[in-house]
Amino acid sequence: MRYKGIKGKAWEAVKSWTRRIYKDCYTCSAKNLISFNANAGHYQPVALVGSNNKLAWDCRFIRLTCSRCNGPGEGMQVIFRKNLVKEHGEKVVAEYDRQVKGKFVNPVKNWQEVITHFENL
Repeated sequence: MRYKGIKGKAWEAVKSWTRRIYKDCYTCSAKNLISFNANAGHYQPVALVGSNNKLAWDCRFIRLTCSRCNGPGEGMQVIFRKNLVKEHGEKVVAEYDRQVKGKFVNPVKNWQEVITHFENL
């Protein structure tokens, strides 16, 4: 598990949600990923956004990715962004980019809310 305690449970809820909702890699379209090869891929790296920042937990910017795209492919951000623009529009993605680049921080104050949100999606 990447994180311990309640934050780890939130991370597991996100992984479970992506695996439940999506079956194919968002960036390379690899089909029917199985759990060990299925990652909760973030458009912007959690290390850049901040794992305690609500931006990192925005489900609009988290999709299932294969371990190849999410690992050595470093998230395949160009393709990820292109797909997000198709899905949500340039305005939404540009605003997210602006917040990340501007180091906007909206701290997670209640990890149970994050867990419940992803369990109920």
